[in-house]
Amino acid sequence: MIRAILIALLLTAAPAYAQTPVAIHVGMIPIEPAALVYYAKEEGFFDKAGLNVDIEPNPSTPALASAVASGTIDITYGTIPNIAVAHTKGLPFVIVAPGILNSSVHFGGTIMIAMNSPLKTGKDFNGKTFAAAGLGTIAEYFPRAWIDKHGGDSTTVKFIELPFSETAEAIAAGRVDAGYMSEPFVTLAERRKLAKIVPDTADAIAPSDYLATGWFTTAQWAQAHPDVVARFVTAMHNAAVWANANQAKTVPMLQKYLKVDPALTAQTRRPYYAERLLAAQVQPYIDTTAKYAKFAPFPAAELIYAPAH
Repeated sequence: MIRAILIALLLTAAPAYAQTPVAIHVGMIPIEPAALVYYAKEEGFFDKAGLNVDIEPNPSTPALASAVASGTIDITYGTIPNIAVAHTKGLPFVIVAPGILNSSVHFGGTIMIAMNSPLKTGKDFNGKTFAAAGLGTIAEYFPRAWIDKHGGDSTTVKFIELPFSETAEAIAAGRVDAGYMSEPFVTLAERRKLAKIVPDTADAIAPSDYLATGWFTTAQWAQAHPDVVARFVTAMHNAAVWANANQAKTVPMLQKYLKVDPALTAQTRRPYYAERLLAAQVQPYIDTTAKYAKFAPFPAAELIYAPAH
């Protein structure tokens, strides 16, 4: 009898979210680096954290940022450069969880040139035409940083906006000299022998691991929902650890939600999901963006949500 009463008391004292999950609305770009939210949902990490997450895919990063600013989406995915630029314009965005980690070991994107191109060093790119999926984004800042770091002058380079899906053919046809590309387009270009990777570009932003993307919200929303933020961070951390250790198991989920070719995806250089949010790994892209977007650098801590104590 006593034992039954104790069990009943323990169940009654359980956290409320274990019985009634908190509903949140999360935006994401429909690409593999942002697919971590799907892994967290499919593998039950959101459920374990007491969250009922409604996921809204949208290919427009400005639209997602506007939705967070207006409160129609609670948390969304974005690049560190875009979040940094928004910060300088007074938008109160804060990063609550990390996205993907880039380095010589962890692939995020690269510079590609024609198969017979002689371009090798940064100086070789002076005066050339470069394709970028978005001007004023990673697709422009990454190659600018690499060119300048390796003896070239990126101010002499002409950057034109071209989707990833069209870049390899433009390179092969000679309409552009080079382009920044990400997966699966890098592997597709290699398989079709349309373009090749420029070696040793991984140090463009930093010599070691640096964060390229993150999950962000407004400072006001985070401060008003610290428990929800903590649950989201826990779920995403657990999903990142799981995804990094189980890449093969993520392919069916990508096929389900992103409609990717599973055979091609299995051959690509897969993203590495950062398992912790560290200011030191956020700072490199802030500094790079500051240089090319022409604003004063600021400490990464200004972009990172810090719960009140």
